[in-house]
Amino acid sequence: QYAKIPEDKSADVMRIIDKLEKQGREAVVRELGEGRIDKSGDKIPGINLSASEIKKLEQFLDIAESKNTDAIPKAMNLLQGIEISETGVSELETIQKYLQSMSIDESKTEIDLTIVRGLGYYTGPVFETTLLDLPEFGSVFSGGRYDNLVDRFLGRSIPAVGSSIGVDRLMAALIDLKAIELQKAVSKVLVTVMDRDSLPKYLEILNKLREAGIPSEIYSGETKKITKQFQYCDRVGIPFAVIIGSDELAKNQVTVKNLVVGKEKATDMADREEWLKADNIQETIPEDKLIEYLKERL
Repeated sequence: QYAKIPEDKSADVMRIIDKLEKQGREAVVRELGEGRIDKSGDKIPGINLSASEIKKLEQFLDIAESKNTDAIPKAMNLLQGIEISETGVSELETIQKYLQSMSIDESKTEIDLTIVRGLGYYTGPVFETTLLDLPEFGSVFSGGRYDNLVDRFLGRSIPAVGSSIGVDRLMAALIDLKAIELQKAVSKVLVTVMDRDSLPKYLEILNKLREAGIPSEIYSGETKKITKQFQYCDRVGIPFAVIIGSDELAKNQVTVKNLVVGKEKATDMADREEWLKADNIQETIPEDKLIEYLKERL
């Protein structure tokens, strides 16, 4: 309204202005006009605004790009008399006052008048969160006000603010910062599968382990070879394997193999018989002692 741009072009204008941080001022101005050539050589068509319309938008961008504390009063002065603009700027001013009242460090917040998000459902201020240590990763957490969104489901407008986390981007950032240690599996115990006919028994034991708070899984591969199942544990980092063969079933027993200790001692012992007799590698115990046995060792 301020730049006298036809309403049918308003969404395009907003979309282009939103590119300011990534593409820069020159690229945005060109796209508002005749278009531009991107870095790959492709032609990005412009929306062919007039020179006077673009000049008006640039006056706004001069204020918006500064991101200074006086950006809000300057924007209010520039957009004076335009009701929708005055409402929006006033809401941002209120948020800024709330942040100050809560003693939020000014270096950790800023008002950005160039962010455009979700014109189809946001009805007020939007926000984005970036990591101070990795600003180049972009927003990892964003949201905004959407009073009309609930109306789609309930048939009435309800004030609402929501947000979401960009899980993939946040995970990539945490990995880059070495702030988390990656695990290939969360399970601590693998219930091996020796005989498909005994699956009900294996699942019963799996359920008991999980109910006891021990992260566990059952082997889901095709092979019955126990060595292949041990290799799977080693590959994903599962430290214990529970083995229930025909002998164990007949005696209500289970065999527990400590794969971590077994791997460590295998490097020190050349003789297989000596390795099998080594303490803490493999032990057969009564089935009803399994939970207690594992909890002592996890």
